[in-house]
Amino acid sequence: MKKIVIHSFFVILLSSLLFPKNLTLYDFDNPSASHILDTEIIDNILIVSGMIGGIEFYDISNPEVLNHLTTLQLSSGGGGGGQGGGGTKPNCIVASGNYAYVTTNRGLGVINISNPSNPQYLGIVPGTDNYMLEDLDINSNFLAVAAHQDGTLLFNISNPGNPVFLLSIEGENVWTVHLSNDYLYIGDESLLNIYMIINDTFGEFLDCAEVLNINLGNSIKDIETGHYQNYIFVAIGSDGVVLIDSSNLIDGYGLINYEILGIYNTTALANKIDFMEDVLYTQRLAVSDWDDVEILEWNGESLSLVGFKNTTRRTMAIATKNDYIYSAEWNSVQIFEYGEIDGPDLDLNLYELNYPYVQLGESYNLSLEVTNNGSQTLSILDAYTTNNEFSYSELNDLNPGESQIVDILYTADSNNASGSYRIFSNDEDEPQIVCETNGNINGANIGDIAPNFNLDIIANGSGSFELSDYINKIVVLAFFAPN
Repeated sequence: MKKIVIHSFFVILLSSLLFPKNLTLYDFDNPSASHILDTEIIDNILIVSGMIGGIEFYDISNPEVLNHLTTLQLSSGGGGGGQGGGGTKPNCIVASGNYAYVTTNRGLGVINISNPSNPQYLGIVPGTDNYMLEDLDINSNFLAVAAHQDGTLLFNISNPGNPVFLLSIEGENVWTVHLSNDYLYIGDESLLNIYMIINDTFGEFLDCAEVLNINLGNSIKDIETGHYQNYIFVAIGSDGVVLIDSSNLIDGYGLINYEILGIYNTTALANKIDFMEDVLYTQRLAVSDWDDVEILEWNGESLSLVGFKNTTRRTMAIATKNDYIYSAEWNSVQIFEYGEIDGPDLDLNLYELNYPYVQLGESYNLSLEVTNNGSQTLSILDAYTTNNEFSYSELNDLNPGESQIVDILYTADSNNASGSYRIFSNDEDEPQIVCETNGNINGANIGDIAPNFNLDIIANGSGSFELSDYINKIVVLAFFAPN
């Protein structure tokens, strides 16, 4: 039987990954909430919204510590603190003053957060229970809510505990919204639509006037505006992040032009972004990019990567406060600080190696890249696999900026071979890093032929979807519970 030979390791100096600054890990928490989808920071309170298990509240007055206060579950009839039946599933959340607003499977919810250790769920805003709601944002007395095929909903929250519906703006599939000054930014599939909110001389709402439409070529996931000039950052999924200068808007009714200043194609899927407000003369942005956190910077000439940390835990949302980044993963929350790295800093390009099916007695090789993003030598104290069906090449000490490819060879001896490749080093914040190894798992393996199926299209289209119509094309299947 033919076996695959392990390639000898080699070392590459990656100058582009040698950051003067990078991300240091401070704290980590696995809360009771899971399927985490959004984060929000108000004053010294971090709010984390999980579709299952409720909403978590943390005190971050010490920005390096996740001081858990309580878990709020949204029962169908309201209730406060950690009580309630959990019948309402939260999605995205935004806060202002003593109130937070959350999109749920049952409509737009309102929470009194005047006491973050005992928040009070006030229930669903009347008339919103028939919408499929997503992102939302607040500015002044306005609350905007993305409602997918029902467009954008705008509310008056001058009485914050009782939002009053103002109007809806049509859309094909509105996923995200952003409010800044008198402007409403809407991400409708690949279209960035900008509206001006018009008030009368007494400050009473009159209407929304469309100002600009920009087609960005990929589905818009999140929108943020910068503090310098009129910069707009837009996360566009698999195409990364785009920076737009809209400084030539005239009184909100006309436009001379706009300019796309830069595009950075992140490594995976740019989902949520948050602007780092404390940076002067520079536009800096934190990106939740599914498998990592990336820090992008516009220096006046280019949009570039200046820091990253591979989290591998489905980073769904991000929130920033000064140089601290709060990373919300599917089942966990982490705190990173962006800044100088005084010592070594170990990063992996992958934290899970999934092998295609391998006949018993045969072998298949996958590679792992290990990088030192720190300023001092990374000393490897030990590195090994926990399952002898996986053999590995030797990992050496790494100088600052060096990367090494480690080959991990799977030789099939049985089905459902699982284990891990573990690295122990002198990295102070992560002295042990684990990469899972999975071979011949029970179920579908990479490379298996997918069975054909036919399903009715029930949203964002009509007709049916048959897998065999997409042979030789990439198909991504995402499964979500309807309730």
